[in-house]
Amino acid sequence: MSTKSVWKIADTWGLPFDCLVLRDPDLSGERPLSTRRQLLLRTLGTGAAIIGGSALAACARQSEASTPLGPPETTTVRIVNPVQCDPGLALAKSYLIDEGFTDVQFVNKAFTSREWITDRLADFACAHSEFAVGAIDAGLPLVVLTGLHSGCLELWVKDGIANYDDLRGKRIAVRVIGVSDMFYAWFAILLGWAGIPLTEVEFVPAALGPDDYDGMVNNFKEGRADAVLAGGAEGPRLRRLPKSPGHVLLETMTDKPWSQYFCCSLVANRDWARLNPNATKRVTRALLQATNDAAKDQSKAAHDARASGVAPVFFADETLVTETMAMCTYNWRDADPEETLLFFALRLAKSNLIRSTPQQILAQGTDFAYMRQLRSELKA
Repeated sequence: MSTKSVWKIADTWGLPFDCLVLRDPDLSGERPLSTRRQLLLRTLGTGAAIIGGSALAACARQSEASTPLGPPETTTVRIVNPVQCDPGLALAKSYLIDEGFTDVQFVNKAFTSREWITDRLADFACAHSEFAVGAIDAGLPLVVLTGLHSGCLELWVKDGIANYDDLRGKRIAVRVIGVSDMFYAWFAILLGWAGIPLTEVEFVPAALGPDDYDGMVNNFKEGRADAVLAGGAEGPRLRRLPKSPGHVLLETMTDKPWSQYFCCSLVANRDWARLNPNATKRVTRALLQATNDAAKDQSKAAHDARASGVAPVFFADETLVTETMAMCTYNWRDADPEETLLFFALRLAKSNLIRSTPQQILAQGTDFAYMRQLRSELKA
């Protein structure tokens, strides 16, 4: 198929070109540049698939996203309490009211727990990429709508560990052993990427089970583990200790390939989203607008989040919030959410921790059409 033919298909159907790209099923850690020429080269060998109905239907859904939004099907929305890296979500109430919501509830449940989905406690939450992949593979009704930011995670290790290979034979703190724990899943991805079998490390679970984040961190601080993933504000907290428990081996804000991928994304209960499509788009728009505002003036965002009264356990310390935000890149316009999930899903699949293929994860648990529209509509 010639280049001219590819563009003729796109023009005839009125489709954005990125719809026509079929992703490589085996992504490397380094994200290639997505130039027009490279996209064309990927596309030329897939003419039959391009003409297939499924690809065209997916693209048609993107075209439909440009139609004006109707009113929300419900005026109530429930959002899991945000944490220090996403104060914009705590400040989104005024935007949500403008979108037609009269009852905005923040749910006091950890976004790292699956209970908000399984027990239908909330409609929206932040989610780490490895959490989202594991939940979708487990059959939970979760849909990823947009990335929010990269960064915010640090790998802390004991002194004497100088590189990834030094993790062999070491003790790694997690909440529980299994992919349902995002901290275990993240380490499985890191170790697989570094070429270290899971059998060559010792995972140390927290004493109180899947919700025992403090117990996981304490295992590291008190010497029962040699490595821990410090999420969000935990890195700044560890730096504040009178005696440092170790040092940072990896920063996801700056170290590739992690810096190229979203850490946190906006997710929804898929059943709620299907029942309330207009409301889902309106919530997405409101939360992204609030995220934009927070990123522009992080000190003001920290102050306003504290004053909002939302999740005071996370936003009472304004300095901690600004330190956490400084570890993030609020790049929802730029990073690729599909490539993010493909990378994490591929690594988990290669470790035999999920049964779904990366393509199945995307098909079953993502909807990025409206996000792509908002990238051009919302002012930077």
